Amino acid sequence: MTALAFSFTKLVVSDLDASERFYRDVFGMKSIHRVVSEEHTYGLEEVVMSISGAKGEHELIITHYLNRPCPLPGAAWTGFAVADIAATLDDVEKAGGKVEVGVHENAEHGVLAAIAADPDGHLIEVIQVLPANIRES
Repeated sequence: MTALAFSFTKLVVSDLDASERFYRDVFGMKSIHRVVSEEHTYGLEEVVMSISGAKGEHELIITHYLNRPCPLPGAAWTGFAVADIAATLDDVEKAGGKVEVGVHENAEHGVLAAIAADPDGHLIEVIQVLPANIRES
């Protein structure tokens, strides 16, 4: 069976409020709603976020387990395309994150790229499309 959509990415964090602030302050994401569920062995509290808040847009769901430790970061990455990679990396550090790999050109993909980490150490690939590679829709 074929999936209908790639709807969301879920990231498990240790501090839900700090992570919500981080993704809001660095990437401009909007919090859509919060969910608390204690109905199964993965009891959790989570914040659903997206870039515009529009229905149907890909969502980042930041999740905090109520009775389990936060998994080690690094197993999965999120990625964001930004207009100004240097300013974004400054915002990463101001918001409590860390730049793991500085800005470098990835000519094969026509982007500037960097690797950052959120306050829990979850990796984030940040790219800025080079002007010659911007395509008209």
